[in-house]
Amino acid sequence: MTESAAVLRSVDPEGEFGLDVPEYFFYLLFQAVRRRDAAFERALAGLDLTLSQWRAMSTVRRFGSCGMSELSAFTAVDRTTLTRSVDQLVRRDLVARETPASDRRQVRLSLTPEGQAMYDRAVLQLLSFNRSALEGVDEARRREISRGLATIIRNLAPDDNFAEALIRFEPERIRASTRRG
Repeated sequence: MTESAAVLRSVDPEGEFGLDVPEYFFYLLFQAVRRRDAAFERALAGLDLTLSQWRAMSTVRRFGSCGMSELSAFTAVDRTTLTRSVDQLVRRDLVARETPASDRRQVRLSLTPEGQAMYDRAVLQLLSFNRSALEGVDEARRREISRGLATIIRNLAPDDNFAEALIRFEPERIRASTRRG
């Protein structure tokens, strides 16, 4: 058997899927995430927000205040795009950028009152959008899939603390992990 034939089988041995299950799982995951992101970005356009701006705003909102390293870890948006998105949010007075006197190298981000109002409008769209996207998937299945995805994150994360920070959306774990790394 050639190496490429051993790496990827073109057909599920049980005949249910077009690829073997591990490859098909990630193919479907990619397709679902891309389609969800594209559709949600279209919904955000009415608020004049991009998806990366929304991710930045929602993460800052969750943290209360955060730095760019934490924001980058939780949004999974590349640093260049993230910096551009944050700059745009700051110009629109949706996010405030502050530099603590104790460490001028650090930059802390927080939502402004205008940013909180925009977040409130956008999150209503998100909640409705997610419910529509998950229509037909019962609560037990959603939990099962979520547990499976959490396991995959644990398998792929650089360390256990970082994985748990992402899974539990706990900023303090990310802060501790980035201080050590």
